[in-house]
Order: sequence, then C-alpha cells, then structure tokens
Amino acid sequence: MIDMHTHVLPHIDDGSKSTDMSLDMLKESYRQGVSTLVATPHFYIKNDNIESFIEKRDKAYKRLMEKIKNEDEIPDIYLGAEVFYFNGISKMDGIEKLCINNSKYILLEMPFNKWNSRVFQEVDDLIYNRRLTPVIAHLERFVNFQKGTDNIERLVSMKVIPQMNGENLMGFFTKGKALKWLSDGVIKLLGSDMHNTETRPQNLGKACEIISKKLGKGILDDIEGLSKEIIGI
Repeated sequence: MIDMHTHVLPHIDDGSKSTDMSLDMLKESYRQGVSTLVATPHFYIKNDNIESFIEKRDKAYKRLMEKIKNEDEIPDIYLGAEVFYFNGISKMDGIEKLCINNSKYILLEMPFNKWNSRVFQEVDDLIYNRRLTPVIAHLERFVNFQKGTDNIERLVSMKVIPQMNGENLMGFFTKGKALKWLSDGVIKLLGSDMHNTETRPQNLGKACEIISKKLGKGILDDIEGLSKEIIGI
C-alpha cells in the first residue's frame, strides 16, 4: 500500500509537531500495511518561495531520517509537496522542483471556492506548457464549492490524476460516493492526508479494507501500480 499524501515531516507545516510524532505516524502507517509514502508538506506562495521551502523541507527530512535510522518497521519515504493553487502557478520559475520525487507529477490543492475560467487555464497551462501532470489532492473536498456547475467533471476530463483521502471512505454520508468514484475510475490514487496521530490520523488500512471488500483487490492493485509509476519505484 502506498500513501501519496501525508504531512509526516516534523516542524514544517500544520502536520507533525515533532520527530517523535512523525515516528509514531510512520509506525502506525506501517502497521496498517503502508510500505511507501510521499511526504507532501503544504506549499503556499503567500508564505514562502520555492527555494526556501525546499531548504526547510530537506532539513525536516534529514531530522526525521536521523530519528528513524535504526527503525525497521516503517515505510520508505519520498519527497514532494502539496502545492496550493495560485494565480500564475503555471508561469512560476522552478515550479517543477515541487514535484513528487523529481518526477513530472505535482500534487495540486485546488482553491476552496467556485473555480473560474482562469483556474482551468492555469491547470491547462501546467499540463501543456510546463509538461507537468497535476495530481489533484483530495478531490472530494471541493465538490460542495462547485455546486451548480460542471466544474468537477470538467477538471476530471483534463489530463489530471484525482487523489482521494482515506477518511472519505469511512464517512456515513461520503462512503457511497467514494466507492462509486473508485468503481467508475474517477479516483486514481489514495492518500491518508495524515497530520498527526489523533485528529487527522493514519487511515489507509481501514480504507483499503473497505475497497477490497466492496470492489475487489484489482482496484487497489491498479492504484498501487500508478503510485509506483509516479514515484518512480
């Protein structure tokens, strides 16, 4: 099982607050069956620039690796970022440095409002001008903001890869839609979006149990295959 969306690096965003917490998150992820994960701390252009962010991310990663160097039962860790959309993102010098494990795949968090034509043009330009593939972080979280439009369908029809959070499969009101999206092939990747061990914890074990029981293991195999392709492992 591969977790494509996590906030496990310590002291860099609203995720892990310490290397001890990060270690606990990693151990629980491994216990749930996660063999590999991507650390994707938040990147906000209003708070940081790319070079400064990468420097802080790499320092956090080094602190964590020092903490876990004698640990065996933890997932392999790769680096990326959860990049919050901003006007001009497709023209930003160095934006590819925020991609997952030096690939052409970038985890993109869309705006939490109703998307307009400029938003779609920026995504289109990322794809065709910058030759990047946006991985859309937690697609399910944007649905309510797009009511009365075909914006979700329009985004999914583009050359993007939608990712869903594990918790969406465990909600009474969200589970059915989550399974349908998976069954219909809308959702291509899974992530825990874990920030800590309590309020936003590790959840892919239970989520994958539900998927396997309701839809079969084939979908999970496809998700894992694409995850490996994106990371380059």
